[in-house]
Amino acid sequence: MSGESQTDVGAAKARPRAARRKIALASVLAAAAVVCAGGFIHARGQHVYANDARIASDVVALASEAAGRVVELKVRPGDAVRAGQVLVRLEPRDAEFALQEIEANIAALEAQTAQLRAQQAAINSRVGRAVEVSNAGVLQAEAGLAAAQADLKLARSAFSRTQTLYSKGLLARSRLEEDQARLTAAEKAVDRAKAAVDAARGDVYVTASGRDDADVLNEQIAALDAQRAGLLAKRAQHSLDLSRREIVAAFDGVIDQTFVDAGEFVTPGARILMYHNPRNVWVDANVKETEFRKLAVGAQATVKVDAYPGRKFKARVQRIGGAATSQFALLPNPNPSGNFTKVTQRLPVRLVLEESNGFLRPGMMVEVNIDAVD
Repeated sequence: MSGESQTDVGAAKARPRAARRKIALASVLAAAAVVCAGGFIHARGQHVYANDARIASDVVALASEAAGRVVELKVRPGDAVRAGQVLVRLEPRDAEFALQEIEANIAALEAQTAQLRAQQAAINSRVGRAVEVSNAGVLQAEAGLAAAQADLKLARSAFSRTQTLYSKGLLARSRLEEDQARLTAAEKAVDRAKAAVDAARGDVYVTASGRDDADVLNEQIAALDAQRAGLLAKRAQHSLDLSRREIVAAFDGVIDQTFVDAGEFVTPGARILMYHNPRNVWVDANVKETEFRKLAVGAQATVKVDAYPGRKFKARVQRIGGAATSQFALLPNPNPSGNFTKVTQRLPVRLVLEESNGFLRPGMMVEVNIDAVD
């Protein structure tokens, strides 16, 4: 009996000590919780936290500008490409044949134009020589007219003197008649010379009218030049279409996704692939409107990426959105029933990363801590 009593007494003494230890442990834990809560509240007061954030980039979709069959797809998702590198080739033969046809038509028009120009030059040369001959005939006729007019002047002077002497009885009538006949002949000679001059000038006009044929050819050449201009425009269009059979990268980047395979037929506007520049990425975060007042452009931030635990990236606020994200929802949220539940809205914020080193991919989830303004 004495042994059992001693055991009960020892157990009774141990119970208060265990209770005190539990109370002490609970006190320590409560104090630690208070400290942590205080630190968390202080941190939340000094920073704006958001876990609704993602890595973003300019993901460019390349589309076909021509219709044709894909003969070669030179890249796959994940491939790195350089600016100017050929990514996709479309069947070029249709465009090449069309371009060759245009080239042949242009060559035919140029040959026809050259032939007409040669005919025009020949006509101008022939007419020019004929006009020179006709002008020489005019000069000769005018010289003959001048000589006939000089003879007429002499004949009139001689007939006038003969009349005077005949009236005084110093000359016989036969002499008067001879001078009168000579005067009449001189007058007729002048008339014939004038007619010769008119005829020579008429020849010049008729000969020069041969240039009308050259003018007709000139109009034909102008028509051919207009057709050639139209063909040159078509050639430029077909050359552009041929160049579009090769789709090249506009910048250095990484292929994200392809939508076609070799052998498929694509139409203009059909998406071929998507790619982005891995060194041109940023963070798009959605911040609660209740913390929006704490943000400012240029504020420093820390970014934690889910894909790289324990690693932090430095960033700064580049742009603050001007409207809540709900304003751009595809489905509006009206309240016709009158039942309203207030929901905290979020506003977009863009952060530019100081360094990404190509590790970050568009769409990755991240958490951001932005330094709050006073």
